[in-house]
Amino acid sequence: MTIISTDAVRSTYRFDTPLTAIIISFAAAAVHIIYSLYFSAYHHIPGPWMCKITSLYTKYLDVRLKRTHKIHEWHEKYGPVVLISPGEVSFSGPSATRDIYGATGRHPKSRYFDNFLSYGGERATFNTLDYHEHRERRRLSFAFFQATTIYTPAFIDPVRSRARAFVQQVDQDIHMTPTVDMFHRVNLFAFDNVTKLLFGSRHSTATVEAPPSCPERSMLEGLKDCEMWNTLLFNAPWAHRLARAVLSRLRGDRRFLAAEEDLTEWCTARISTTLRDAELKKDDGNEDYLLNRLRLCKTKLGERVATPWIYAEVLDNVSAAQATVTVALTYVLWNLARNSGWQDRARQELAQLPCQEDGFPSFADINSAPVLEACVNESYRLNPLSSGRAERVVPVGKEYDGVFVPAGTVVSTSTVAIQHTPSAFSLPEAYNPGRWLDASPERLRIMQAHYMPFGYGARVCLGKPFATLEVKLLVAFLVLRYSISEKPGGRTDAATMEQLGTQDALPRGLCCDVLVQPLHRD
Repeated sequence: MTIISTDAVRSTYRFDTPLTAIIISFAAAAVHIIYSLYFSAYHHIPGPWMCKITSLYTKYLDVRLKRTHKIHEWHEKYGPVVLISPGEVSFSGPSATRDIYGATGRHPKSRYFDNFLSYGGERATFNTLDYHEHRERRRLSFAFFQATTIYTPAFIDPVRSRARAFVQQVDQDIHMTPTVDMFHRVNLFAFDNVTKLLFGSRHSTATVEAPPSCPERSMLEGLKDCEMWNTLLFNAPWAHRLARAVLSRLRGDRRFLAAEEDLTEWCTARISTTLRDAELKKDDGNEDYLLNRLRLCKTKLGERVATPWIYAEVLDNVSAAQATVTVALTYVLWNLARNSGWQDRARQELAQLPCQEDGFPSFADINSAPVLEACVNESYRLNPLSSGRAERVVPVGKEYDGVFVPAGTVVSTSTVAIQHTPSAFSLPEAYNPGRWLDASPERLRIMQAHYMPFGYGARVCLGKPFATLEVKLLVAFLVLRYSISEKPGGRTDAATMEQLGTQDALPRGLCCDVLVQPLHRD
């Protein structure tokens, strides 16, 4: 009888450990790929095969600031329903949009909005996930933001004053150079307006005419850099910390990418001072501003709302309002600069309106001007005011646009894709305000169903009336006083004005240089 030693058995059945690991890894990958492509709960949804297997490709596009435009391309290729990563579906049709964002669907927001927590995890209305909790918080400021409130002298006059200051500053600047960076300038205008809206006259800013050394100006410039890097922060915080440390050292600027922290500190101090003065009745008791309203708000139980929530809510309003209006104004002016015929039509229309004491028409008349309205609408359509990443979570599995989507799936409508739908907007890449002026009632209904610059449904942006006030007043003031055009050979062109996949869809070049020439006035 042959006796086999233990060492011989070990030798016979010993596996090459590295090779075994490789074989097992390949086998596991193959199983995962086959399952994802043919058997997963999402295998039936159209989309790139890679996106059915892993979320890494979409995250890579997000970090490269290409996610928004890539999703638009996928919709052009695959249709109105696209799987953009396992468990995440994008839509571009009005039917699914109503299902996702309508009040009856009651879809909660996704965890993406956790990226916007502040003050130790406090949620503002914007990033409140639960539908019912959001509705309760929205109730606290709903009346304040309505057009019936905003379109009154108490709110129109301060914005009008800022618009006059803007024009006066441009008058001074073009004596030195006819080139004006509108992206930079309108950011100051938007910031001044939102600080007045939130803090009242006593604690608002005047950055439009402030010197370049103004700390708020530096902070606003830094916020643009922060937003450019935020997709890395959201996807790989460790990589963002490393990049920030390295770049801070290389640039010799230890405050690089610290502007969001600076804004939080600035808002904290401004809120505290404003609240203290309001309690001591140092402010004008008749002045209406959001912080004062929030200070006096009560819950359904009759209790005052939590102070940390007030801080978070105001900080969110400052950040969102200045960014959204900046992008909106930048592209309205850029599109008018590139389309002199429409700029002339808007100017002729506005010039026919009666003027007030300051030499410009009333906001009521400006707001009713159809050509200006069409130019603004078309700019918002062509250049959305945000990335469109308004993610929701499917509460119960159901069909959207004829495709079954399981519960727990993250869903959203691509703003770029829906607003570039060829069946709704002929030649969707063209700037054509005439489509809004010449449309039949049925065509207009179709276009409006594919148009959502301020969101849709139960969570549509409350700030829309105030943004409209800012945008239309300033644009009217500028086109009535100046001719605005592209600067040939300058640093701004179609490539630098391409919108990136940042939260607020910033222009690639972070500037918008245009030539500004005074009109000959009688």
